[in-house]
Amino acid sequence: MLTELIIEICECERRTEYVRKLLSELQDFEPYTGIEIDKSRCGEISYQDVLEFMEENNCIVSSLEASYLLWYLDFNRDGRVTYTDFARQILPKSDIILKENAAARDSYFLLVNKQLPNEVEWALFKVLYQELANFRHLKSVKELCKESIQESYKQIDSLKLGFFGQNHLETFLKHNQVKFDKTDIQAFFNITDRDDDNRISICEFTNIMKPFHPSQILKDRERAFYSTPKKYRKLDQSPKPQQSQPRLAVNNSYQNIRQKNFVYKTPIKENSEMESQKQVLISQSDFNILDLFYQQPKANPQLGFKKFCKQLLPKYAPSNYRPKQVSSKTFNLMLNILRQ
Repeated sequence: MLTELIIEICECERRTEYVRKLLSELQDFEPYTGIEIDKSRCGEISYQDVLEFMEENNCIVSSLEASYLLWYLDFNRDGRVTYTDFARQILPKSDIILKENAAARDSYFLLVNKQLPNEVEWALFKVLYQELANFRHLKSVKELCKESIQESYKQIDSLKLGFFGQNHLETFLKHNQVKFDKTDIQAFFNITDRDDDNRISICEFTNIMKPFHPSQILKDRERAFYSTPKKYRKLDQSPKPQQSQPRLAVNNSYQNIRQKNFVYKTPIKENSEMESQKQVLISQSDFNILDLFYQQPKANPQLGFKKFCKQLLPKYAPSNYRPKQVSSKTFNLMLNILRQ
């Protein structure tokens, strides 16, 4: 039963690869723009984005299936689907030239309420739908496979190296008298080998062979968080809702520390006249923040650029402000900086 499952995984990956190539051949497709199925434009695809994208294309998916598609798009298994993850899973894996041509196309920005071109959106949907069909098919096949993953891995890794390559998999299939070709072996490694070292470890083998469970996404996110150095970890430090009767600590020495979670700073009153002057300033045709910074009076030599912008720019843009045309390259550079 193990050999049948491996061949089915290879066949499913070949079907998905065929649809990936059709998508990449479209001249309007560019992977950076394709990630605009992210409705909030935050640079990450969420569970809700996947659910809404499939429903907009008349495909009703269950919560389990939507979670699987999100897990499938997460290439590096950190619980987050970023642009890099999306591109690795959507672009072809066997045709390097087609992959590079699609990635080299000029990107274009879509507003929040705008959609991808019809043919691009449909082809992108077909890639996800094909992977969803693979999931539904392999789910039943994996349930019939009674062999443990550890024992299955040992059968392929007969030399007990802790990994197996393409030649080891070929030897295993030949030993079990299974008909296959080179494309099947390559398809299995395309979907299983995450670190591109042409070796399948026990972790990679387990991820592809065991049935999917939604808790795997949370485990991946937790593992990625604790594998990151402490100084780079980002916790949710947003202010907590104010409580009418905060719970006091038993020890009085901790009382002030706990109460700090419920203290808000008094908002600074805005000067409406100053705000209007700032709005008039940015509406000037010759306004340029960099030129003004370098030509400012030398009375404030210690004034940094960040503080200079904070003092000079208004909080709200004027209603009659007409933005200047920005090139797509400049806009994409800004997005890359903001998303980091």
